[in-house]
Amino acid sequence: MNNIVYFALGILLFWLVMYTFRRRLEKRGFVVYPFMLLWKKQTRSEWFPNFARKRAYKIFDKIAVVLGVISLVLGLALILYVFLNSVFPSSSGSTVSLQPIIPGITVGLDQLPYILLAIGISVTLHELAHAISATSNGIKVRSGGLLLLIFFPGAFVEPDEEEFKSASSISRLKIISAGIAVNLILAAIFFPLANFLPANLSQGLLIVGEKQYFPAYNASIPVNSIILKVDGNAVKVPQQLSYYLDQGRTHILTLLYPNGSINSITINTTQTHQIGVYITYYFPQGLLGLLQFITWMFTVNFSLALLNGAPLIITDGGKVFTEITRKLGLGDRESYLIQSVFTVILIGAILFSFNPLG
Repeated sequence: MNNIVYFALGILLFWLVMYTFRRRLEKRGFVVYPFMLLWKKQTRSEWFPNFARKRAYKIFDKIAVVLGVISLVLGLALILYVFLNSVFPSSSGSTVSLQPIIPGITVGLDQLPYILLAIGISVTLHELAHAISATSNGIKVRSGGLLLLIFFPGAFVEPDEEEFKSASSISRLKIISAGIAVNLILAAIFFPLANFLPANLSQGLLIVGEKQYFPAYNASIPVNSIILKVDGNAVKVPQQLSYYLDQGRTHILTLLYPNGSINSITINTTQTHQIGVYITYYFPQGLLGLLQFITWMFTVNFSLALLNGAPLIITDGGKVFTEITRKLGLGDRESYLIQSVFTVILIGAILFSFNPLG
């Protein structure tokens, strides 16, 4: 059996144990549903009141509404674009897909620790923003808790329902939008880090594949070797490798082999100055883990900002949409109907991403 099967069996075994001991867990405040573990308790009624009532946070509260609406529009645009692109593929044959993060299927199992850490941090900050915004707008927080859905961690807070309903529309919008805004801001912070840090922190170029009968293949350079230098010049990004190879046909490569040894070899390029390797950045293990975490922090927060910000059933974006449509004179029933249509389109976009029509 491969790792995916072991992983799936491990998940099933874990939930079987949880369900078997659900009565004991209930005595400790847990509630066990099929593939969902919930822990909920009453919490403090105010969260960071001094900070929540500062003028700076009041300004953020207003900006959050704008960011919430932006996320709603962008999230809906993304869903519609992917759906239409799948139903009516372009003549070039290129398609855009929208696939859920499923370790072992859509991403490697080795990415699971980084995904879970990124989700845990992002969701916690998201819910904390809801709680602080509720305090800022004079609404008590009734309860909060943690959850585990299949193997994805989460958190939640619940404002006092009566106070929330009786609050002004703008106050409700601020509270709903606060979490979306935090995810959008985090995505904006981690995007440049994910894009610019790899090139600046690279320690060489990792050979991940070779073209058969090209110079690197003919020289028996092992895949997973690391190119450290060309003619004595350090190379850390692909552009540097191309530049030095373009200077002539014969070069000395300094390589770190998979067994840990460092050797220099002489190699002749093709007439177009190629050695026939597929390369990527090389990082030591600790640094690689940090960069993968940064990448997932961007991916998770960008996904949360757009998909949770989209006008769908049960999302924050759906609640924002309902508040807006109320102002436009549309009833809640009509708003939920529209959100249901968008939700069906999202499901279709995901299904078509796995099985394109074209």
